[in-house]
This record gives sequence, C-alpha cells and structure tokens, in this order.
Amino acid sequence: MITIQGFAKLCGCNTQTLRYYDRIGLLAPAKVDQWTGYRYYEEEQAMLFVKIKNLQMADFSIEEIKTLLNEDEDHLMAAFDRKIREQKEKLERIINIKASYLDEAMNMQMMVNTMIDFVEGRMSNPELWKEFGLDQERDTEISARVHEMLADWLEQCKNAGADMAQYMESMQEMVDKLKKGTLEEEQRKMLLGDEEDLEKDIPAGAEKVFGRDGWAHVSEWINEIPALEKGRQSFFLFSVPADSLIVDPGFPTLMLAVMGVRYNTLEGGMSCKVAMSKDGLNHFSLLQK
Repeated sequence: MITIQGFAKLCGCNTQTLRYYDRIGLLAPAKVDQWTGYRYYEEEQAMLFVKIKNLQMADFSIEEIKTLLNEDEDHLMAAFDRKIREQKEKLERIINIKASYLDEAMNMQMMVNTMIDFVEGRMSNPELWKEFGLDQERDTEISARVHEMLADWLEQCKNAGADMAQYMESMQEMVDKLKKGTLEEEQRKMLLGDEEDLEKDIPAGAEKVFGRDGWAHVSEWINEIPALEKGRQSFFLFSVPADSLIVDPGFPTLMLAVMGVRYNTLEGGMSCKVAMSKDGLNHFSLLQK
C-alpha cells in the first residue's frame, strides 16, 4: 500500500483532489487507519484515477462517471463516442445561436423602439390623459401598466409575424384622415365600427352594469364605475363622434390601463371598443359576463 501523499505524486495530483474523490464516492482509499485516520491506496488504483480524471475532462457528470467506473474498455469507448456526438450537437446549437443572435437582438430593439414610439407618440398627448382626469407625470403606475400591456400585445404580434410599426403607422394615418373627412368608408369601418356593431362580438349572457350618455369627458363619470368583479369579463364600449379624442388609437389602451390599475382586476379579461355614434353624442356602456 501507499500513503495518500505517495499516491497523489504517482497520479500527478494533490491530496485535496483525492479527498474530494473519496467524499463524492468516486475513489475511496483501500484502507483508512482506524487510530490515525491515515489513508492508504493500492498502486493499482492509479488506473481508476486515470479513468475518473479523463471522464471528468470529457465533461461527464459525477453520476455518469459512477456508472462507468466498473465498465470494461469497450463500454467506456462507446460512452466517449456518445459524448462526442452530444458535444457536436451542442456545438451546432451554439453556432446556430450565434448566427441568430444579431437578428434576434435587432428584432428586440425594433420592438422596444416600437413601444417607445407608441407611448411617446400616442400616449404623451396631455389631452388624452386629461380626458381621464390624469397627469402622465404623476400617474406613473398607469404608465407602467400601459408599457406592460403593449409588451403583451407586441409579443402577440411577433408570434403572428405582424409588422407592429407598420400597423401603428397605418392606424394613425387613418385617424388623421378620419378627422380631415378624407377617410374611405372601408377604412372607417376598420378603424371605427358602427354603433350597432359594438355588441356583436360580446358573448351571450353579458349584462350591462353601468352606462352614461351625452357626456363631454370620461373624467365626469369614470369614478362612478362600480368595482369590477374579479373572474368576470369586462367590456368597455364607447360610441362617439368622428372628431372625438377617443378615436385616438391610444385611447383603448389607456382606458384598460386605468381600469387595471384602479381595480387590479385583469384576471377575467377586459376589452375596450370604440364606434361612431349616430346622434353625434358621446355614449358609454360597461358590460360584464
């Protein structure tokens, strides 16, 4: 037998490595003196050390090494071949990730820029916030909720392969044409449905729980909306004149953000739709199911 110091020199390692192998159950000394605690090894155990060291260097896990220690050389070579195939596949994945990284980074930057452009270009209109009796600088929680909702929406657009920037640009162009009176009828229906179509997509069984007619600003009645019941779907329906600020593409997002923050009830789902009123007045209905 040989002492741990001598065995370490034979194997070309240090005694800490041998103690570690013993602790994790890879290479135990042949004998431990019960009185002194000294560890002794058989010279033949050096071959086991070589096997462990090389398996570790080949990226085998501790558990894998334990299963291979008692295998013959044929099984060991087969294990090396499997590991080589795994590493080649891993390398191929890394190469593919490297190739796609710049495209993904650019797409993410475009999404972030789209969010910033939308919020700054659509939601920074102080008149839109005043419609709710809010101040964008003070109501930071609502601004944060807007960003959260836009992130969800952008992710849905991304999954669908949609061009978010082009969509929002076309929406704003239609709003401008609507206010100038130059919007074609088909475009108007895409942007602003007719009043009788407001409830066509509402599920059966939804009931009206709140409504207001003939108002000038949302801030006049928004605080009167009853608490939204968690677990129920809420539908916010507006019919307004074509020149109303509410036809702005940012309005539904801001409305849902305000409701989400105020009542902290997004579990059941909420939606907001805007249509053109027949009588030129402002109307609002809240339906729940």
